[in-house]
Amino acid sequence: MTSAGKWSHRNNFGWEITRVDLPMTTKSYAFEAPNFGDAARNGTSMRVVQRDVYQRQVFEPRGLLIETEIIADDGKSIVAKFSLNETLDRDYGEFERLLLWSINILQENTGVTGVYASTASREEFLGSLALSWELFPPGTVEEVVARLSKLPPKAANAPDFDKHVKDRVSLFAKLKPVAYLRGQGGLGSYFGAQFSDDLVVFENLRYGNAIYVLYEDWEDVSKRSRLDLLSDSDAKFDRIPHVADWQKRLLALIKDQLQRRRRLH
Repeated sequence: MTSAGKWSHRNNFGWEITRVDLPMTTKSYAFEAPNFGDAARNGTSMRVVQRDVYQRQVFEPRGLLIETEIIADDGKSIVAKFSLNETLDRDYGEFERLLLWSINILQENTGVTGVYASTASREEFLGSLALSWELFPPGTVEEVVARLSKLPPKAANAPDFDKHVKDRVSLFAKLKPVAYLRGQGGLGSYFGAQFSDDLVVFENLRYGNAIYVLYEDWEDVSKRSRLDLLSDSDAKFDRIPHVADWQKRLLALIKDQLQRRRRLH
């Protein structure tokens, strides 16, 4: 596991950070030096000097191991769970740094990552792997938001789910979708709109830094992880990051796709 990447190497050997963002501190250093410049004639003695240096933060080796468990086997395919043999404490001061470290170790060695509560059951883990979609008929912005708000709350929802939904419904409504979509699973809460059988827009509202436009086989493609999707050069989708004017670019793209479909029919 050491050779898998930088974070795996640090897992076995640790690492240090030079904290240039903190005030310098005074350190004492002892060393042996010749007396009067001639060690052969006068011998040596220990000297101590003081220097101002940057503080260093040391991370000891964690020695994490990857454990593998087969949690489902239907005779045609299996579901394997890779996990690290350590549970992280949210109250620990370096929680986020250690979490990132753990995620990188898994990614370097298995190519897949995920974060689960230590109390998560086998059923909850399996349920998060499959993204299930619910379709709702179009209506006014208020009707759609009210309809989705009546659904049972789920732990993976974004804290401001209703606000996100209202913003997106207002945007999608400009192009008159045939249905709205709500998805649960795959480590997030998803919302989107369907404009034709092979034209769907959706995003993960919990980790929403981009919106995706999917085409044929969108139900299968949408179940894949973002890392898997982005690494597949053959996957048919468009990704629009949430930067300046992303809404205008999304609307222009959907309009163009709808016009292409009308010309084909």
